[in-house]
Order: sequence, then structure tokens, then C-alpha cells
Amino acid sequence: MTPSPDALARQRAATVAVWRADVATRPGGAAEQLRDLAVHTTGLPVVHWNGAHVTGPDPDLRAAAAWFGEREMPWAVLVPEDSPYDPGTPLVTTQRVMLRHLADLPALPRHSMRWDDGEGAAAVQREAFEDERAPEFVLPKLVNPSCAVVTAYDGSAVATATLVTVAGVAAVFGVGTVVAYRRKGLGRAVTLAVLHEAVRRGCDLAYLNPSDLGYAVYRALGFTDAPGWRVHQPVSS
Repeated sequence: MTPSPDALARQRAATVAVWRADVATRPGGAAEQLRDLAVHTTGLPVVHWNGAHVTGPDPDLRAAAAWFGEREMPWAVLVPEDSPYDPGTPLVTTQRVMLRHLADLPALPRHSMRWDDGEGAAAVQREAFEDERAPEFVLPKLVNPSCAVVTAYDGSAVATATLVTVAGVAAVFGVGTVVAYRRKGLGRAVTLAVLHEAVRRGCDLAYLNPSDLGYAVYRALGFTDAPGWRVHQPVSS
């Protein structure tokens, strides 16, 4: 099913707003609108945690290059997949997007879960995503009122998902399961946990950026494909 223009517009606006909310509680976080370009940095030198989203026909890429250069952060340019705009730099990848309206959610499965264990969530993400910087990325979310982090347990932390909410839209990030517990329904369980929390917070629309590993799970949960983002190398300052 093709998303409605209204749902897609809300998701696009939320993508920018979610990063602004996320970086608000980070020591090195910052965000700014540079003409038709929304830039953000988490303060962590990882390219996919720093970006410049094209929001109109006349983005100021040189200003963005200077902005990230002052902070010595790697970054990428993200262009709506259905936009004719070309930043003139190599295409690196495409970030997929899936949407779901939050009516008629499946019931939440019975699993042992907590919402206050950043260390457990970071440990899961470290293994699931092979990312040693996971604690630096996850822990600031625990003190951010726009965020919520759920962790599922079987003795120890085995799965996690992150929620960020803005203006009635829920972003689902960081869904991961340790290798030994995959294909047991835990990714589905933590995804549903954050979707139910999103409804509790007043959201009616959710989106996520699926990996190949999780795509079938999200389809089964009712998410549908939407135009994503073309990810380009940045311009030089």
C-alpha cells in the first residue's frame, strides 16, 4: 500500500524533528536549519549518526560542510528518494523507510522487559550491531523525555528497541537481538512494546528504517514501504 501524502509528509518532518529531539540530551549534540537543509550531530564521530537532510529545493551544502567541519564530524547528505534534487556527490546507499498507522496493534507478547536499563540495551546493541560505541549512543536516551528504551531478558539482556516521539509520530530505532536468541520472536516483541508505548504517548503514526534482517518482521507487523532517503557523500568545505 502506498502511503498517503499526508503520512509521508509527517514522516519526513518527523525525521528531522526526531534527530533534533535526540541530540538535545547529548553532550556534543547540536542541530540547525541551514536554508533547505536540516543538519544534526550527535557529537559522536560516526557518519550515520550525523547528517544533513534536504528539506527543500535550495539546500546550502557549503554551509553544512563548514558546520560539520567546525565540529570535526563526518556526515552524509540525505535526499528524499522521490526528489529530483542531486547534490552532485556519489550515492553511498539508500535508507529505506516503512510506515504504520497505530490503530489495531497486535497484543503485546508476554516477555520480561524493562524500560530503565541502558547498560543492558547497550550490551545488546554492541553485539547485535557489532558496535563498540553503542553505550555512547544509547545511554543519553535514558534521560531524554522524547525517548524510551525497552530491553527484553532471559536471565540477561537479549533484545532491545528504542522509541523517539515527536508531534504524534513515533520513530522506532535500534531494534536488535543477540545472536543466540534470534528467530525467537524477540525482535517482534520489543518492536510491539515501543509501538504500544507510542500509542500511550498519543502517537498515531510510526516509522522505521528496516534492515534486511528485520524487514519480514516489520511487514508481518503491518508496516508498509514508503519512499526513503538517498544517502550521498558530503561536499567538501
